[in-house]
Formats: sequence, C-alpha cells, structure tokens
Amino acid sequence: MTEKKETKVIDIDRNIKDNLSPDGEKVLPYITLNINPVAKPRMTQRDKWKKRAVTEKYWKYKDELKMLCFLCRWVPKDELEVTFVIPMPKSWSERKKRKSDGMPHKSRPDLDNLVKGFKDALMIEDSNVHTYHKMKKVWGTTGKIILKR
Repeated sequence: MTEKKETKVIDIDRNIKDNLSPDGEKVLPYITLNINPVAKPRMTQRDKWKKRAVTEKYWKYKDELKMLCFLCRWVPKDELEVTFVIPMPKSWSERKKRKSDGMPHKSRPDLDNLVKGFKDALMIEDSNVHTYHKMKKVWGTTGKIILKR
C-alpha cells in the first residue's frame, strides 16, 4: 500500500475543487471594495487650473480605487461585472433604510456615468471592454463596489 507523504507541493486538483489559492486561502468569486462610488463628472480644460469640488472628489475616488484594486490584485478584463452600492442618506428613517437595502437605485448618479468613472480610473484603453455582465446600482447602508474576479 502506497502512503502519501506530506510535502510542500500544492495539490492543484484539490485546490481547484475547494476553490483555494496557492497559499491555501479560500478564493471567493467576488471582491468587495469599501469605497463610495463616484460618477464621472463632465470636465473642461478649465478644471486643470480652477479646481471644482466635484472634480476633486472624482480624482480622489480614482486614486483610491486604483490603490484598492492593486492591493486586491484585481485587474479589469474585457468583460466586466460590477455592482455599485450607493449609500442611503442619513436623513432617511430606519424603516425606509430597511425597506430600501439592496433595492435598485433609480435616481442620480446614472449607471453609465458610474461605469465611465470606474473604467477611466482603472483602464488605459477602456474601448477594449466588449461585454457587460450584470452592471447594476443598488441601495446599501454603506457605499461599496462589488467586482467579479
């Protein structure tokens, strides 16, 4: 009878079945970035020297998003699946917050502007994206972006 020796070699078949990384950690199909989504604002040449609050907020969001994706080792692919979770206003009642949590967000900012801001932050050439899967925006208690690995 052959005994299996304990080695440092990774059993790839077992890791694929168990959905584990080479380090033995569980790999989840989605990554959650705890950052408030920001839509891409309309910009002009003047924004280079006369700073507006809206563009400053966008540039800060862009830098934070790049850093978070780098830390998570997530790189955008030609196919995107992204969920934008928009934080609920603090002025809402607890009842309204419970009712709206996870429901579709049907007001501003527009989904296409959120996607534009996301792609511009992470992609050098965003025309390479050919398929969008499940792009959506929903209400949540805190702002976040959920990405498919």
